[in-house]
Amino acid sequence: MNSYKRLAAQAAVGLLSVALLSLPAFAVTGTVDAEGGLRVRSGPGTDRPAMASLLDGTDVKVTGITAEGWYQVSYKDIKGYVSGEYLKVDPQEAKTLETVTEPVYGKVTEGPLNVRSQPSTSGDKVKKLSEGTVVQLLETLDGWYRIEDGYICADYIKIVDASEVARTDRGAQAVAYAKQFLGCPYVYGGSSPRGFDCSGFVKYVFANFGVKLERSASAQMNNGIAVSRSELKPGDLVFFAQNGSGRISHVGIYIGGNQFIHASDENTGVIISSMYDGVARGYAGARRVR
Repeated sequence: MNSYKRLAAQAAVGLLSVALLSLPAFAVTGTVDAEGGLRVRSGPGTDRPAMASLLDGTDVKVTGITAEGWYQVSYKDIKGYVSGEYLKVDPQEAKTLETVTEPVYGKVTEGPLNVRSQPSTSGDKVKKLSEGTVVQLLETLDGWYRIEDGYICADYIKIVDASEVARTDRGAQAVAYAKQFLGCPYVYGGSSPRGFDCSGFVKYVFANFGVKLERSASAQMNNGIAVSRSELKPGDLVFFAQNGSGRISHVGIYIGGNQFIHASDENTGVIISSMYDGVARGYAGARRVR
């Protein structure tokens, strides 16, 4: 029995049916048709966080369509969904798109949970997942789930909805959203794409995801929870004390790979910098706010 028939049979007896986020054999091109720009969202719906905003006339790769008429798209390193109302796609090409369903996700309820090479305790241990980790479930197999890296026991997994995934992935989404403002000018007291200062930039980015932050860098140091430098993850706020004063005077967003994005100064605007150069030498701590 193939995986699709197996899933259908399981659904018939009240078990979880899991569908892959399908991709067609090839993508078609869509063009943004929205004067005010079009938001790429993490899921098909206006209630999902926006990861980027595309200018009118931007071409994107369209890889699928949902039953509700949202297109699954890819643009540079961003993948998400846009409303079909504001994307022009050739009608004939649109007919070749596969209908996509949203991925199903599960959260680890007890960890560390072994990921195995086969759906059995006799399978080799591939890696471990900590408690609270959210993963995409690709297939259900007699008490096991197949995930990207192998198989996990269903006894220790709770099915969660897309809002849970959005919270888990908010750091990566915030980084993707922040990168679209690279090159925006630095303006003291600024908090919009017309001009940002460091804390205004951070506040603006996270407001897009419903996270309210204080206005100044020193006050933002009180938001969220403290994170050690060795545990930094994309989306964490990183703080710096300049001029040896010990006072928090600068903030940015960690993007991974020992780099952070920030509104630097009047000469450079919003840039990506190393955690070991320049202002970062005054590293003073980090906070996780998502």
